[in-house]
Amino acid sequence: MPAPRKNPRTIGTVLNEVIERVNNDTQRLRLLEQTSESVLSRINSLEQAMLQARREMQKSILDVNTKLDFLNDRMGKSENTTKEIVDHMKKLVTETRMKELEGLVDLYNPVKSSFVTREELQKTLAGLRRPKK
Repeated sequence: MPAPRKNPRTIGTVLNEVIERVNNDTQRLRLLEQTSESVLSRINSLEQAMLQARREMQKSILDVNTKLDFLNDRMGKSENTTKEIVDHMKKLVTETRMKELEGLVDLYNPVKSSFVTREELQKTLAGLRRPKK
């Protein structure tokens, strides 16, 4: 069995090496903590931004729903008005009926028609009553 080798290191060098390793590990831990805090800060910022965006989106959705309700009411009123207009138009006089009425008005219009006066009628009737020779 080979004889154990004596390490030329002394307790002082070992302690310095251990202290140096501990300091390096401490620096790494601090760096990891800073990185962790930075990530947590970013996550919190993102959460706040998402919450704000969600609030704004909910408000926008509420506004859109309100406008849709208003438009729905207006469309309903327009449909009712259109139905009333159609019903009213069904009751209006058709073109054919209007022409018939114009014909009757023209027929009974004393300015355009040649009505017989009472005296003219009596003369004509008197002429018919006379015996023919």
